[in-house]
Amino acid sequence: MMAGLAEHALIIMAIPFLGAALGTIFWSKPTLFKTWGLLVITATWLGVAAPSWMSDTPTTISLFLIHLILSTGFLTILGHHPNKETPISLCLMLLFTGLGLGYMVSPGPSGSIFLSGILGLLILALIRHRRQGRETSWYALGILAVGIISLLVSVVVPDPIRIMALLLPLAIVWPLLPVQGAFVSSLTCLPGPLPAFLAVLLPGLGFYGITNLLPVIPEGALTLVCVVAIGSALYGSLLALSQDSMDRLLAYAQMALGAILWWYMALTQSVAPGTVPYLAGLSLVICGLLQASQQIRTRFGHLDLHASHGLAHIMPCLSTLFVLLITAAIGFPMFTLFSSFMEMLLRLSSFPVGNLMMILLVWLMASWYFPRLMQQVLFGHPSPRYQAGDDLRVSEQLSLVLLLALLVTLTIMPSHWFGSTDPAVQTVQPSFGILQGGIWKP
Repeated sequence: MMAGLAEHALIIMAIPFLGAALGTIFWSKPTLFKTWGLLVITATWLGVAAPSWMSDTPTTISLFLIHLILSTGFLTILGHHPNKETPISLCLMLLFTGLGLGYMVSPGPSGSIFLSGILGLLILALIRHRRQGRETSWYALGILAVGIISLLVSVVVPDPIRIMALLLPLAIVWPLLPVQGAFVSSLTCLPGPLPAFLAVLLPGLGFYGITNLLPVIPEGALTLVCVVAIGSALYGSLLALSQDSMDRLLAYAQMALGAILWWYMALTQSVAPGTVPYLAGLSLVICGLLQASQQIRTRFGHLDLHASHGLAHIMPCLSTLFVLLITAAIGFPMFTLFSSFMEMLLRLSSFPVGNLMMILLVWLMASWYFPRLMQQVLFGHPSPRYQAGDDLRVSEQLSLVLLLALLVTLTIMPSHWFGSTDPAVQTVQPSFGILQGGIWKP
């Protein structure tokens, strides 16, 4: 399947790049730019889906992730209300899409070049919006720069060093301590639909990268990843409990719950059933909540969780969808997140009891801060800042409804729809004597 995509890689990558370039024609017309963005994402998806329809080979994890990224891109653009930041945010979004697809479908070390491009584009985007007064730490920018250097070094150094060099940028886009700052800034400082889209794109790229690296990571490094993942899950949960910004709470929540998957894959040294729907479910939940946050911010400005209450009185439609997203986050059986988590744990033949207790503690904290977020935002006496205003527009409603439908679909999908393991991951290499680029070959 991915071989067919690789043959059309240039065409698939060219569509969003060309769309971003031609979209400058509509720079002064945000509504037209939004329509153009939807058309470009649809055309890109058709370019990916056409080879799949003409092939009988099984779906791979990478192909499933590409479909997930493109469908999320469509939904985040659909739910975005055009404003003065629409052109720059959608242009960046199309560029991120092209680079992400390039990383997924390009064989050899060229994948590292595309991931370097994503990190570089994040630096430019964060610097631009830092100049507009948004809070972006220099530490986050430094992390991204180190990630680029690490990727470029990985192209020329021998395999043992190269594998360790590749782990760092993967921990940046799929956040672990101590390099989570770049991911948090990406979800809290960028405009428009970008944070919601990056909440799916970045972890998806990190997951794809680690599935390719997993067979050749040394035992000592896997043990270290387990320890760091446990620490990241606890750290992210504690910070999520203490945030007064909804976006930062969601960023740290995704870090905490995503670190569980890092821990599981490092412990089992495999991509077991349940891992892909868990990643997809977590990414979609955070994406939907970030969309809701953006829709609130568009109407009322920055949302302070300690001072803003009673939104259910003003926006009942948004409140209903918000409650459904929260129930998906805390494990309502109708949605896929908690069921995938339980599937992963039940497949473990043995595990450190201490690690399990800490993982359950992370879930316990998630079951506290997600309902508390719902209570703070929706219920109580309406805050004075919440003046009577419009509820969700039709496109905003449709975007969140389709996202919830996608979450439900993940629960009932047959397991083979989530993709078989890519060929590069099916055979575990006994040593580091692998070809240059062999890790990355899809």
